[in-house]
Amino acid sequence: MLTPKNHPADAYRRVEVDARVEGADGIGLTRIYLEHALDELDRASRAHHRGDRIVMSDALTRAANGIAGLGLGVSDDNPMREPLRHLYGSAETAVRASITQFRDDVITRVRYDLRDILALF
Repeated sequence: MLTPKNHPADAYRRVEVDARVEGADGIGLTRIYLEHALDELDRASRAHHRGDRIVMSDALTRAANGIAGLGLGVSDDNPMREPLRHLYGSAETAVRASITQFRDDVITRVRYDLRDILALF
């Protein structure tokens, strides 16, 4: 049985993200991480509805790690730094909590928030 860590689709996703990250500027990296987190949240939702807890947990962990990276990447001179850090921190906490008790409403809210931010780029 293929696990999330050695599944071919996962390898393709990693290669695609790595290729996009190389040479991207700060705004480009933010966009990549937002898209990646959204993709992983979608993957987690699909896995949850299929009853695949392994893939769901892996996708939520990846999404939470990406969101944490977004929070760490907010520049100190960004005038929106505090609200963004708060939003990313809250989103990360909500996603991590969903690993043990998945809640569609919470994941949907996080998705909407991240999509709203992505629309600004």
